[in-house]
Amino acid sequence: MNWITGFLLQPLVLVGLGGAIGSVARYGMGLLLLQVSLAMQMPVATTIVNISGSFALGCIAGSASDRSQPLYLLLAVGCCGGFTTFSTFSLELVEHLQQGRLGVALLECIANVVLGAGALYIGLALTK
Repeated sequence: MNWITGFLLQPLVLVGLGGAIGSVARYGMGLLLLQVSLAMQMPVATTIVNISGSFALGCIAGSASDRSQPLYLLLAVGCCGGFTTFSTFSLELVEHLQQGRLGVALLECIANVVLGAGALYIGLALTK
């Protein structure tokens, strides 16, 4: 293995490259669906990104035998993470439910949705 291949297979590089791809795809989806979102007066792009990102991560996680492998880091952690962190939230939530951890799933759901929106509101208020 030469130094370039060795460098490209480093976990931080894989996640960073995947994150860049996912972020650009997220931005592109927003541009692509901007007119639809404006016409419907609803963030259609965000909804489509969250659903499609969750589906993609489900497919990737479901087929991965080892979540430390380079392809998983590139696609799941990097691409899906850059595309939407909602997909990671969805994966964790479903895994808790599958493990019978209803209380943890409910707590994570409340923390992410309610506290996340609350923190954003406070951040907006502090910067006005």
